[in-house]
Amino acid sequence: MKGIKKILVPVDFSECSKNAFYYSLDIARETKASIFLLNVIDTELVNEMSRLDLSSKDVIKKRLEKNAKTELDKIMSESIKKRKGIAVQEIIEEGIPFIQILKKAKDYGVNLIVMGSFGTSSPMRRLFFGSTAEKVLRGVKVPVVCVPLPEVIEG
Repeated sequence: MKGIKKILVPVDFSECSKNAFYYSLDIARETKASIFLLNVIDTELVNEMSRLDLSSKDVIKKRLEKNAKTELDKIMSESIKKRKGIAVQEIIEEGIPFIQILKKAKDYGVNLIVMGSFGTSSPMRRLFFGSTAEKVLRGVKVPVVCVPLPEVIEG
């Protein structure tokens, strides 16, 4: 794992993505890397919610941003002991998740992406469109570690 100085960790707050963040902390400690913890507010989700007349796009985005900040704060507080000495920068972006992940990987010059093997999208959506992890793997220029749920690792 030589040469790893910057790690991008996309999180959608699923258990799998949280597990990936904890895994990245172990890598960062070993390599002295910094971590970019990224949450992407899915514009397709915002548009779908808006079409259902649940609220305006701006209100939905603000609600999702507030939720993302709350969840990132929660992850950071739960990992405070494990993160000691590791620089973690929280980022909230809006867009299509796999595109934003690839863009941020390039923008920040990361050497590694650590992400959950699957997230919160529905099984039907994954069947027809593939998972975010699969799409990232198709377009990435750096190594990717896909972390499964702990039960999968142990089983």
